[in-house]
Amino acid sequence: MLHSNDDSYIVSFLKEYKSTIVCTPFSLSITSQSEHKLIAALEELQKNSDEQVATKLELDKCKRIVQKLRSHSDDCAVCKQYFIEFEEHILQLKEKQHSLTEEDFKQHKQTIDKISSHLIKQHKLVTSGYYLSIYMSIGTSLGIVLGLLIFDNIGIGLPLGIGAGVAISASLDADAKKKGLVL
Repeated sequence: MLHSNDDSYIVSFLKEYKSTIVCTPFSLSITSQSEHKLIAALEELQKNSDEQVATKLELDKCKRIVQKLRSHSDDCAVCKQYFIEFEEHILQLKEKQHSLTEEDFKQHKQTIDKISSHLIKQHKLVTSGYYLSIYMSIGTSLGIVLGLLIFDNIGIGLPLGIGAGVAISASLDADAKKKGLVL
């Protein structure tokens, strides 16, 4: 398990030792069988846990993370390492599923955040509703400005700006989902 919070540790390790690592087609590849096994473990964890614990563990997001790590693991050594680390983490959670502590939830949240951060920064993925949060605020700002300048009434410009922001963001969010870029 890695103790570093940044991806540079893994990359520098791989660069430093790449001449001594012997890779066979099976040694560093993550198979779809591994993905299915991990998703099955997440589903079992969800089934055996109460709703509050499943929500705290964000198990649906974990499934999406597993799928994204698997899809990028062929091209990204960091994703391979994160997949292995995440697999170990989920199996540990599964073993302790009836005696999870706040420290376990905290560690799980940190693990998810670290992996999500890598996927967002390196592979240009976005979270669900990402564009909505950006364009709603831009639309609100523009609506206020246009309402004051053109209509001399904030009450008219504000809903127009919000509506435009929501329309643009819905289009961009749907496009990102269609392209498989939503985490």
